[in-house]
Amino acid sequence: MFSTEIYLRNLNEVRQFVDTVSLYPKLEVYLVSDTYTMDAHSLIGILTLHVSSPVTMEVSSDNIPESFWEDIRPYVYNAEMVAGA
Repeated sequence: MFSTEIYLRNLNEVRQFVDTVSLYPKLEVYLVSDTYTMDAHSLIGILTLHVSSPVTMEVSSDNIPESFWEDIRPYVYNAEMVAGA
Protein backbone atom coordinates (compact mmCIF):
# COMPACT_ATOMS: atom_id res chain seq x y z
CA MET A 1 0.00 0.00 0.00
CA PHE A 2 1.16 3.50 -0.81
CA SER A 3 0.00 6.75 0.78
CA THR A 4 0.73 10.40 -0.06
CA GLU A 5 -0.86 13.81 0.29
CA ILE A 6 -2.56 15.40 -2.70
CA TYR A 7 -3.96 18.88 -3.13
CA LEU A 8 -6.82 19.71 -5.48
CA ARG A 9 -7.06 23.50 -5.72
CA ASN A 10 -10.39 23.83 -7.53
CA LEU A 11 -13.25 21.96 -9.19
CA ASN A 12 -11.37 21.74 -12.47
CA GLU A 13 -8.45 19.97 -10.77
CA VAL A 14 -10.86 17.60 -9.02
CA ARG A 15 -12.34 16.64 -12.41
CA GLN A 16 -8.89 16.24 -13.97
CA PHE A 17 -7.75 14.10 -11.03
CA VAL A 18 -10.79 11.81 -11.35
CA ASP A 19 -10.20 11.53 -15.10
CA THR A 20 -6.57 10.61 -14.43
CA VAL A 21 -7.34 8.02 -11.77
CA SER A 22 -10.08 6.58 -13.99
CA LEU A 23 -7.38 5.60 -16.49
CA TYR A 24 -6.49 2.92 -13.93
CA PRO A 25 -9.82 1.20 -13.15
CA LYS A 26 -8.17 -1.85 -11.57
CA LEU A 27 -6.24 0.21 -9.00
CA GLU A 28 -7.93 0.71 -5.65
CA VAL A 29 -7.34 4.41 -5.05
CA TYR A 30 -8.96 6.21 -2.12
CA LEU A 31 -8.95 9.74 -0.75
CA VAL A 32 -9.06 10.13 3.02
CA SER A 33 -10.07 13.35 4.77
CA ASP A 34 -10.67 13.33 8.51
CA THR A 35 -12.78 10.22 9.12
CA TYR A 36 -14.11 9.91 5.57
CA THR A 37 -12.74 7.63 2.85
CA MET A 38 -13.91 7.96 -0.75
CA ASP A 39 -13.17 6.09 -3.94
CA ALA A 40 -10.89 8.36 -5.99
CA HIS A 41 -12.67 7.23 -9.15
CA SER A 42 -15.84 9.01 -7.96
CA LEU A 43 -16.25 12.71 -8.72
CA ILE A 44 -19.29 13.03 -6.48
CA GLY A 45 -17.54 11.14 -3.68
CA ILE A 46 -14.52 13.45 -3.79
CA LEU A 47 -16.74 16.53 -3.82
CA THR A 48 -18.17 15.44 -0.45
CA LEU A 49 -14.69 15.62 1.09
CA HIS A 50 -13.09 18.74 2.49
CA VAL A 51 -10.52 19.21 -0.30
CA SER A 52 -9.62 22.86 0.29
CA SER A 53 -6.54 21.50 2.06
CA PRO A 54 -4.36 18.48 1.25
CA VAL A 55 -5.99 15.06 1.63
CA THR A 56 -4.41 11.64 1.84
CA MET A 57 -4.44 9.43 -1.24
CA GLU A 58 -4.08 5.72 -0.56
CA VAL A 59 -3.38 3.13 -3.24
CA SER A 60 -4.11 -0.43 -2.11
CA SER A 61 -1.84 -2.30 -4.47
CA ASP A 62 1.71 -3.50 -4.73
CA ASN A 63 1.54 -3.50 -8.53
CA ILE A 64 1.25 0.20 -9.38
CA PRO A 65 2.21 1.10 -12.96
CA GLU A 66 5.00 3.63 -13.39
CA SER A 67 2.69 5.68 -15.61
CA PHE A 68 0.33 6.16 -12.65
CA TRP A 69 3.06 8.01 -10.73
CA GLU A 70 3.74 10.26 -13.70
CA ASP A 71 0.03 10.98 -14.21
CA ILE A 72 -0.71 11.93 -10.59
CA ARG A 73 2.45 13.98 -10.04
CA PRO A 74 0.67 17.34 -10.69
CA TYR A 75 -1.68 16.65 -7.77
CA VAL A 76 0.84 15.39 -5.24
CA TYR A 77 1.29 17.92 -2.44
CA ASN A 78 4.98 17.07 -2.10
CA ALA A 79 6.06 15.86 -5.55
CA GLU A 80 9.44 14.72 -4.21
CA MET A 81 7.62 11.87 -2.45
CA VAL A 82 6.90 10.12 -5.75
CA ALA A 83 10.17 10.99 -7.44
CA GLY A 84 11.68 7.63 -6.55
CA ALA A 85 8.50 5.59 -6.90
